Amino acid sequence: MDRQEHIHIISAGDTIQKSYPAVLKEIGEVTRTFIFAEKEVYTDSPRDDAQRRAWKTGIRDAISEVNTISKSRGIACALVFVDAVTFDSIRDPVLHLLSEYPDARFSFDISAGAKRLSLGLFALSLWVEGDTYYAFGNSPTRRVPVPALPAKSLPSNPYYLVILAILFRGRGDKGGKIQLPRETLFNEVTAWQVPARDDGTQHELTPGAFSQLLSTLAGWNLIAVETDPADPLEKHYSITPDGEMALFVFSARKKKREFNPPPSLT
Repeated sequence: MDRQEHIHIISAGDTIQKSYPAVLKEIGEVTRTFIFAEKEVYTDSPRDDAQRRAWKTGIRDAISEVNTISKSRGIACALVFVDAVTFDSIRDPVLHLLSEYPDARFSFDISAGAKRLSLGLFALSLWVEGDTYYAFGNSPTRRVPVPALPAKSLPSNPYYLVILAILFRGRGDKGGKIQLPRETLFNEVTAWQVPARDDGTQHELTPGAFSQLLSTLAGWNLIAVETDPADPLEKHYSITPDGEMALFVFSARKKKREFNPPPSLT
């Protein structure tokens, strides 16, 4: 069976050779890398001062280094010239790649490059369902947390919030990752006092309904599921960065709704 194509797109800048290996380590196997660079990077002008010439040279050198890294890892690498002033110039090459590799997985690195170029690629990542990564300065590479659902959908079932809250609460003061076995998580969830439905009836959580809740949250990338190495039948659950963000957004909305504004001055 042929392996799935993984298209990785980079916004060209003078530090991409530093973030590239870290991103590759984070996202796994990449089959093709495309570096999107502004045309002016490879256009010399007599009006360029020393600083601008150095800027262009730095980006060119970084691109060459990414190409060398790609070759050493058996990854096809190509340079794509764009006019970052227009969104169409950024959009069309990405759509061409999508047409050529319709079943590919897409990922983007917007750590460097001009603001317009990076923002354009980020916007397109949402449309092609690609993951976007960034690593600014000396910070570690991180995926931009893009929700797989509107945070306002969480209250549709109060147990969504209960599960996320339990996993988030268990991280401790230092924010460390916690993994709860399925049975432990189920027992903690059922111990919570869940508000009654609008009609006054209580929610009853069955093992089957609990499995569906976990499957839905995992599908939304709000929780992660891992198998216990000592027991392949045992699953452990933890909250993801997306799950944390969903909780933060829901909490912010809840505070806004509960805020009592001052009386009108009229």
